[in-house]
Amino acid sequence: MSEQLSSPWRHWRHVVKLDPARTICDQALQAIAASGTDAVFLGGTQDITYENTNALLGRLRRLAPNLPLWQEISTVDAVVDGVDGYAIPLVLNTADPHWLIGAHAEAIEKYGSWIDWNKVLVEGYLVLHQAAAVAKLTKANVNLTASQAAAYALAAETLFSIPVLYIEYSGTFGDPALLAEIARTTRRAHLFYGGGIDSYEKAAAMAEHADTIIVGNALYADNWRTVLADTIRAVK
Repeated sequence: MSEQLSSPWRHWRHVVKLDPARTICDQALQAIAASGTDAVFLGGTQDITYENTNALLGRLRRLAPNLPLWQEISTVDAVVDGVDGYAIPLVLNTADPHWLIGAHAEAIEKYGSWIDWNKVLVEGYLVLHQAAAVAKLTKANVNLTASQAAAYALAAETLFSIPVLYIEYSGTFGDPALLAEIARTTRRAHLFYGGGIDSYEKAAAMAEHADTIIVGNALYADNWRTVLADTIRAVK
């Protein structure tokens, strides 16, 4: 199997993340389909259910039939069929081991025989914005220096062979210098960056260091058309 087929995420520069618990119109979904983004992730932290995830998936399959659609799993009860792959977050800087390995072991015990591991991508998350819902839920230690964050990233890559590191500043724009230090320190890991990407300039700044830019919250603002076009233009 070619790398393009087995690891499509290595070729992504721009990804849209949509929250099943939030409202988005068909016009926006059609624009996302035509925009040139590389993939869509379905995921969020709060109020994620099987019903709202499956409903959004159905709309995307109808309106954006050619886009790769992946589910980022935050609760095992919301896992849906019909996506192209599953992204599994491990929160590296959590104070609660449930979010590093506990929830994952529970899910594997329950569903392990049904999991197609060829469709699973492990993401090592560094959650770095205190006010983010995911930081509060996972009790993440967000007060990391650039060198500490890079050490977490290198440990995830070398000790645990995690292929993707997701630098998450959900709700705010992060520190380009911290991201640059992670990119300089790590060797093979693919870097995702998400948080506060709502303009050409911000997307370009983080794309200098990250392999893939994630755009989410800004697509629910009134200027979503401009955000979508400008962020794609910045990274491509």
